[in-house]
Amino acid sequence: MNYIQQAYKGKNDWYHWLFTIVIVFFGWQVLGVLPLVMAAFAKSESSAQFAAFAKDNFMTAGLDKNFLLFLMLFMFLAGLIFLFIGVKYIHQRSFTSLVTSRVKIDWKRFFYGFFIWGILAIGMTYASILLAPENFTWNFNATPFFILVAISFIFIPFQTSFEELLFRGYFMQGIGISVTSKKFPFYFLYILLSIIIIIFVINEFQYDLLNVIIIFLAISILQFFITDSNAFSSFFDSNFNKSLVFFFNSKLTPLLVTSIVFGLLHGTNPEVAKLGQITMVYYIGTGLFFGIVTLMDEGTEISLGLHAVNNITAAFFVTTDWSVFQTDALYKDISEPAVSWEMFLPVFILYPIMLLLFSKKYGWTDWKEKLTGKITMPESLKESTEV
Repeated sequence: MNYIQQAYKGKNDWYHWLFTIVIVFFGWQVLGVLPLVMAAFAKSESSAQFAAFAKDNFMTAGLDKNFLLFLMLFMFLAGLIFLFIGVKYIHQRSFTSLVTSRVKIDWKRFFYGFFIWGILAIGMTYASILLAPENFTWNFNATPFFILVAISFIFIPFQTSFEELLFRGYFMQGIGISVTSKKFPFYFLYILLSIIIIIFVINEFQYDLLNVIIIFLAISILQFFITDSNAFSSFFDSNFNKSLVFFFNSKLTPLLVTSIVFGLLHGTNPEVAKLGQITMVYYIGTGLFFGIVTLMDEGTEISLGLHAVNNITAAFFVTTDWSVFQTDALYKDISEPAVSWEMFLPVFILYPIMLLLFSKKYGWTDWKEKLTGKITMPESLKESTEV
């Protein structure tokens, strides 16, 4: 049973997926944010000042950098806990099935990806410093730095694991088994249109994101009931819709969708505002790389290691005044924000080399089937369903 097919082990009615997404969002963006909100509120002298802190994502609340980093990472820990609850108790399948298709999690794969990319990340960082030393200042301060290192190694893996298991895990598997449904083309186009509208609304009118998402979920529930009506039954059974289902039924669909959405969600990062939309090449390319690794290796262990060490090294080696994580790192980049070769090197050079390295080490074969093959319910589960 391949990685995407692991989702068939659990309960997969539409409301199982909807309830899980709702509680994960609640844990991540409501309960997880509470400590940060409370800390910023304690620093505020008025409601107006608190509102100003909130508008700036609490970066200007005057909190200690390490404490602020911890509070930001706590959000992802809360999200990960609620993702575990959703998979275990709503879908009623093992959390291991979300991580890998293997009987148990292969931690050797995790640490192999962790150390290989860690060496490359450190090497690229020092290469940047040696090539343009005027752009960096030594920022070492022993006590806050070692606290930062501890926070990075202990808590950043929660952040990256939440992102990997949500996108390369939960959404990859969920979209993967959904492409076989005759209703998938309708929902895919509907959700795509909704996301475009939501992004437009947020950008143009500055509506509150939480309110927009709540409205979107409410409309989504309504759509589920509408499409169950007789009015849509003839469309779903039409030859045109069957052709669409055949077109979308490919592992390439969840791979591309999760990679693009992963990249777009990083569009709110300060780096994008400073460097422009060209940074989407890096974020979407990175999501695509992690997704290919997951599908080829039939599990997320390697991508979990890659993502963790990438963010850990980014946190304590170099910081800036405009990045999403502003830390007491070893170096501070004082150059003017600008797009450079460093952004494109991983996507177009290093990621392909890493794929080649992993394929040799783990004997990856049949790339076409694993990345673009059709998705079906396992025969063993078909038989149990028929019985």
